[in-house]
Amino acid sequence: MREIPQNIKIDMDKKNELLKILIPAVGGQGGGVLTEWLIQVFLIEGFEVQGVGLPGLSQRGGSTVYYIESYPKVNSEKPIIFSQYPLPGDIDIILAQEFLELGRVLELGYGSDKTTVVSSTHRIYSTLEKLPITRGIYSEENLRKLANAFSDKFIGLNALEIAKQNGLGELAINAILLGALGASGALNIDEASYLKAISQVGVGVETNIKAFRIGWDYVKSNKYNLSLIESGTKWDEFKKERFEKLHPDKREELLYLIFEIEQEYPDVLREILAEALFRLADYQDVWYSKKYLDSINKIYRLDRNSGDFMLTEMFAKNLALWMSYEDGIRVAELKINPERFKRIKKEMLLRDNQLFHVTDYLNPDAEEIYGLLPNLFVSPIVKLTETRLFQKIWPRKKKITFPQNPTTSSFIGSLRLWFLTKFKRFRPYSYRFKKEYSLMNKYSQSVERFSRMDYELGCLVAKSGNIIKGYGDVRRRTMDSFNRLLDNIINPLSEFEKKSGNSFDLTIDTGEKSLKLISDSTDGIDKAVELVNKVLERKAA
Repeated sequence: MREIPQNIKIDMDKKNELLKILIPAVGGQGGGVLTEWLIQVFLIEGFEVQGVGLPGLSQRGGSTVYYIESYPKVNSEKPIIFSQYPLPGDIDIILAQEFLELGRVLELGYGSDKTTVVSSTHRIYSTLEKLPITRGIYSEENLRKLANAFSDKFIGLNALEIAKQNGLGELAINAILLGALGASGALNIDEASYLKAISQVGVGVETNIKAFRIGWDYVKSNKYNLSLIESGTKWDEFKKERFEKLHPDKREELLYLIFEIEQEYPDVLREILAEALFRLADYQDVWYSKKYLDSINKIYRLDRNSGDFMLTEMFAKNLALWMSYEDGIRVAELKINPERFKRIKKEMLLRDNQLFHVTDYLNPDAEEIYGLLPNLFVSPIVKLTETRLFQKIWPRKKKITFPQNPTTSSFIGSLRLWFLTKFKRFRPYSYRFKKEYSLMNKYSQSVERFSRMDYELGCLVAKSGNIIKGYGDVRRRTMDSFNRLLDNIINPLSEFEKKSGNSFDLTIDTGEKSLKLISDSTDGIDKAVELVNKVLERKAA
């Protein structure tokens, strides 16, 4: 009978079983280092071990998977033959860098009632989640249900947030997860072996040992269970954090608006509205936040009896993002924000005595430049350039751009952008603001109008505000798409159904299809208008 060396600490009822660990990771986030740490841990503990990196999109932010098998060393001349590939339902430990990557492997059947799952619950949104015009982000609640259902034990912790709270970079999540795994009891291995493995691999040893101990203590103290009960930031802490970031001159006045939403709005909307008010006060001023809340109040009055307040929620989110559109002034503010340089320094793991330079590559086009100038002067000139006579005289096809490469970490580079931020008080009189705000008003009025006609139709129009995104040509194209959606799709369809005395099912159904077409391609609005014309022709026949 084969004997197991005495220094091997492994459950006796599993002594003849391979230990199988699956690591679903995100390319470029250090999954290879995490795998190497575990391999070294097993070698230190006297195990035979093999690690395999399965094909993926490493270094490109996509999915990649690592697989480890280990077995206690035995006194035998026969070598242990390890598998190169994991089998569904036969994994002992899943160690996931990101929450949706955990969902992927659970969906493929790798979790079971014998599996211990340790996962970071932070999200790095996938391309498919970013593509839809409407919210395409996968539900965190569903991921938690999946993790609990297909595991013997689930330990979920937001390793990215924990790293930030402790002044560590995002790559520290790997050591935090290793510490969480060690403290979970899934592997009966001493803390010293993990620390020795980190030292032997030699990657960011001091930082990663610190991160490992943070993850170890987090699980040992049972904080991950407390975080499930106390999910989300407490309201008072939320307000305090936002007020500290706000200019002191704006705090007292904004406090009255926060008090108003506490008194008038349900909890499900409170944090969304508060975040918007803080954002808009920082973006422009408190009067701008008040203007936003006035618009929300009109829609909320139509939504009081809905129960889920879906109409107000969609309208509030989209309007807040729209009102804080990124013009040259906002970009300049963000580029020279001191917090940005602190974040860069942390992410690059730079020491306090190290110097670094930040060069930004900006390429604004002509409209982004003259859009900052007073509407009173710019509007007549723009109208002139849009006439056939002007376009015939100057048929310019190539877009005019003004490339800029300021070194924003330098005094001169920062001064250039600082000077641009001083135009902030004049923003409401600019050509760009008047253009954006004209369409915002149309959006608000359309949501209110169609909500009075039919609640679901109002929700569709509120959701359509998510079409507006990007900057430059993309921004102008999406604004045109939104305009045409209202004028050439929603309006004619709803008028047809209103005259026919029908419900608005056709408008809602065709509107949803139109939104999908717009999100799928740049000429989606043309296809959507063509679709509506065919529908109306068929109905009229």
